[in-house]
Order: sequence, then structure tokens, then C-alpha cells
Amino acid sequence: MTPSLRSPCALAALVVLALLVVTGCTAADGPAERDEVAVLCSNDAEICRAWAAAFTERSGRDVTLVRLPTSEALERIRRGEGLPEFDIWHGGGAEMYVEAAEEGLLAPYSSPETAMIPDAFRDPERRWSGVYSSMLAFCISPPGLAALDAQTPLTWDDLLDPALTGQVSTASPRTSGTAFTAMSLQIDRLGADAGRDYLEALYAQVLQFTRSGTAPVQVVVHGEAAVALTFAPYCEAARAAGHDVETVVPHDGTDYEIGAVAVLADAPHARGAREYVDFALSAEGQRSGADSGIHQIATRSDLPGNLAEILAYGRYPVIGSPLAERVERRDELLGWFTAEVER
Repeated sequence: MTPSLRSPCALAALVVLALLVVTGCTAADGPAERDEVAVLCSNDAEICRAWAAAFTERSGRDVTLVRLPTSEALERIRRGEGLPEFDIWHGGGAEMYVEAAEEGLLAPYSSPETAMIPDAFRDPERRWSGVYSSMLAFCISPPGLAALDAQTPLTWDDLLDPALTGQVSTASPRTSGTAFTAMSLQIDRLGADAGRDYLEALYAQVLQFTRSGTAPVQVVVHGEAAVALTFAPYCEAARAAGHDVETVVPHDGTDYEIGAVAVLADAPHARGAREYVDFALSAEGQRSGADSGIHQIATRSDLPGNLAEILAYGRYPVIGSPLAERVERRDELLGWFTAEVER
């Protein structure tokens, strides 16, 4: 028999239903969340902390932060499939996000903030969005070059100067999005065969590959190399901190990264994850990284000096290929690196 609305069971059911309506809980959100999010961050550690602090101040949610280079972050996400440990992936080149999206590791989300992100800097299926950019550059140590009696490198070919043997620092393209950007650029600049020949000669100048694309600047700062391949903001931040380094954008061509953010599939704190993406895409979020002392290029079209504006004015000699082409060639280039350089 159907219970009367006066019965204790019916009244209890009505109370639970009312609470769900009041709290805004939905089936998609799952059970009530704790006020926290877990973020996997693939940027400089100081920037990661600045983003987390700004989000906590804005939302009141605590942030659990783990920092990994881009390729290692993707592998960590793959291993966690079915038992997710993170809500958000923030930072690192969009090439890896394209791979993650194709593997079903990212959750679509239409943030209201994406209206200010140009189409070229975000996924058409809403699985990731670009939140910052940086230009590839050399970070040089004038004292280090003087001690080697070497000229300031202004072009990629200048890095092959015999005086710089063992004096070039770069990350491994297998672990770093920064290093893969530099690798892919040589194919755009010279073609497939000549580009690989150049890369083989360049890598012979490297004493040791770092795991992270932000580390080579510190190698130069500590006097262990004279030139680092990095994104310009990391070198500029080191100079602002008082270190004797200079940023050189190579005259014969450079490329840029699109650093992204995404909600991970099956995020344990889905509501908090969406709030975090809203923050990361907002003007406040894109400016917050500068609290670390590292000033990256905004992707929002309403912020001054944004990426679309810089590219339109031709301020840098950008010759990189479209994102889709870089993604397509990645596995082949990394296979070549493993077989021919790391052997």
C-alpha cells in the first residue's frame, strides 16, 4: 500500500528532497563535497603555489597541490584512470591535453569565462582551455659566455659553437613540454631530415638533460651552463631576482606554448573542479601567476598584451606549426630521440 504523506517514511523522504534542493546537489555532482580540490600542476612551482593561494582566497576551498613536468603528469593521470586522485590539471603545453582528451581523460566543461578565450587557444569540444602562453628563448649568462670566450648566441645555429660544448642546458623532450616545443620548432624551421640533423648536433652540446622545462634556468644561474633553452618568463624572473642572466629570442625563429587547464574525468570534487577552471580562465586567475614574480602572457582577449594581440603585431619571429601538427609528429620525434639520442 502506498504510504500516506503523514507517515514517518514519507515525511523523512520529503525532508531529504528539500535538503537536496536547498544545497543544489545533482546526480552529476555526486555526494556532498568537502571544500577542497586536488590539482596536478605542470608549471613552475612558485606559479603553481600562487595559483593555488589565489583560488583558495577567492573560493575558500583548500588546494592539494602536486607538481610534475607535463609528460610525467599525463602518465600519472593515465595510471589513475578508474581510481582518480586529482580534480584538475593546470599548466603544461596543450599538446599533452589533446592526447589526454583523445584518451577520454578530460571532462568537458563550458565555463562562462571561455567567451574571452579565442577559439585558437581552446578545445572545440570544451575539454581544455588555454590560460597562459610564453615564447621560447635562450637564457644566457654573460659572465659564463665571457669565461668561455664565446659570443652571445642570437640564432639556433649559434648554439653549435664548439665553445658551447657541454654548456647548453635543456630538459628532455620526453618529460618536458618546453623541450618538445624546441624540438618541434627545428622541424618547422629546417624540415624533417635537416631538422633531425640539427637536433642531433644540438643535443651533443648538452651535458645533461633535466626533467622539467623550468630547471635549465637554474642550471645557468648556478654556473653549471652558459645557455638554457626555456620559455622567456623564467629567465626574466631570474634576472628580476638579481641574477646576471639575459633573455634572447632567437632571430631565426621561435615558437610559443599554450598552457592549459582542464577538469579531469571522474574528478572526485567535480563542483570544486569547475569552480577552479572558472577561476583559472578569469582575468583574476590569469593575473595571479604574476604574484610568483613570473609574468606569462595572458590568453584572454580583454587583457592587455594578450597572446592574440602579440601574434597580430608580429612582435616575435614565430614560425611554429599549428597545434594539431605538433601533436601528430610527437610520438615519432620522441621515438627518434629515444633511439638515437638516449641510446
